This record gives sequence, structure tokens and C-alpha cells, in this order.
Amino acid sequence: MNKLFALKTPVTPTPVAKPVLFHAGHRYCINNPELALMKDASQDPQSGIIGAYRLDSHSAGSKPVDLTKQPAQCFVWDAGLLSPSVSACLQANSGQPPSFGQNRLNLHDAGLDGPEVRMQNDQPVLRISPRFDLEWATDAFPSQLGWVQVVESSRTVQFEDGESLVLLDTELAGSGPVLYLDGASDNLAVKPVCAFQQQGEKRRFGFTCEVTQIIPTGSDNKTVTSVSILEKYTCYFMQNAAPDDPEQHIWVPVHLPIVWAWSIRVQQRYDGVWDIFRKKLILPTTSTEAPALPHWQSNSVQCAATMDICSPC
Repeated sequence: MNKLFALKTPVTPTPVAKPVLFHAGHRYCINNPELALMKDASQDPQSGIIGAYRLDSHSAGSKPVDLTKQPAQCFVWDAGLLSPSVSACLQANSGQPPSFGQNRLNLHDAGLDGPEVRMQNDQPVLRISPRFDLEWATDAFPSQLGWVQVVESSRTVQFEDGESLVLLDTELAGSGPVLYLDGASDNLAVKPVCAFQQQGEKRRFGFTCEVTQIIPTGSDNKTVTSVSILEKYTCYFMQNAAPDDPEQHIWVPVHLPIVWAWSIRVQQRYDGVWDIFRKKLILPTTSTEAPALPHWQSNSVQCAATMDICSPC
């Protein structure tokens, strides 16, 4: 007579989550700066560490780790690039509460609103607005989410007599894209996206920003007939655990760069209304080719030409 035996189901052990010791944007001491490994890593941003990163409305750039200073210190700008060997040389902060993950920003959707011409203070203004559907989770540490845009731009007006004038040309900077500022009164390199978020919080929300160009009607007794814009933007969502403490924390990317572009020409119709006559749009798309850490040596206000603009009567 056959007997039935119950088979034992193997028990799969529950994986034990390991605490994360190093977070992007934080400063750490280097235990053994004499290692040849650290000498190589200190000069290579792809190791995940840098000596410093400073940004303002005029410039942004990073510096390599200075191993001659004692104690040697560095900033982690991308925790995902840290190798086990480099991590072994870093000293974890004893006062930092343990966490079991990294802060995350998920991009659910992105698009462009516009372009369109609207009247503002009796002046026609060309507008376009990138928009993003975001989910921001601060699992590892409290942080401020910020926004940076760099641009390669050419903006030109054409006059009735056939002549033209360049309003903005970022090639004048001679060092690649420049920081986009919304006018002379704008001096913030990093724009806050939302309120400071505490550790363990998660929220989903929409975020939009606006790019504008005032359409002048004339200059030096010459009538403007059209305005042409050709621009490519590279955008960065950044985070900082303590923006007011630059000695211990820096702004670092929390998402891949996002690229969008537009090429547009606006001119007056027969009835005098400004309208869009040609446009080509490239929707916001994540990019692995753009620099992961934004750098610039000028801004769009510095690259803009001075023009004595005439407003409509």
C-alpha cells in the first residue's frame, strides 16, 4: 500500500536590508588618503566623489578632492557610483540617523504647454511652459528639491527694412550652455520646486516653469516685423539636505538630466495681431548624454544684448 508523505516546503529567508552609510550631497572624511586608489578616485568625478561643488547665478563648477589637507574630506555627489573600495575609505557620519534607501524622484509624465502669444501690460509676450508630474520621496534624509535650467540660445528680431538684431546669443559666453535666468531681477541659480521635505515623506505633484520673450514693436524708429527663437534646454532636478550649510552639504542631481527644445518664429498678421507662423518642439526627455552635474560660466542675462525697446502706444 502506497503511503503519502507531506513534502517540506523550503523556507526562503527574508533578505535583510543593509543600512545605507553614504548619501549624495553629504560631506565625509577619508580614512586612508594615501591609498593609490583614493589618489585616482579623487581626480575622477566618475568615482562618485568630488572635493567641492559651488554654484551661483554667474558660474557653477566642481573641484577634485584635495588629499593634501588633513583630515582629507570629500562630498559624495552620486552614491550609485561609489565602488566598494572607495566606500571602504570613507568614514560614515556617526550622528547621521540610519536609513535603508536613497531619496527618489520619479518622473511620471512630462510635456510642454504652449507656445502662445499673450498680452501682458499691453505688450505681446511669447510663452512656453515645460510641465512635469513628479513623485518625491525622502526615504533617506530630509531634503530640499530644486530646479536648474541651462540653455543654448539664439533669439533674433527682424526689422521692416530687412535688418536684424540679436537679442540673445549664448555662444558669446564661449563655454557651452549658460544658466537660464528669467530677467535681470532673477539671481537664483537653483529654484525651489516645493517646500522642504522631512525624512520619510512622499508626495506627488505637478511642477511647471515658464520661459518668456517680450515681443518689441520697434527700436530706434525701426519697426519689428518678426522674432525668431532657437533654444535647447537641459534641466536638472537637484536636492540639498541643508542649503544653508554649504560646508557640509551641496546641491546634487536627484534625477537624470531632462532635455527639451523649441524653434519658433512669430510675426504680425495683416490685422496687427502677433501670431506663431512656424514652430518645432522637442518634448522634455531624460538624457544620458547630457552632463550629469550642471556646469556654467555665464547666464542668459549676461549674454543678452541691450536693446532700446519701444512699446505699443
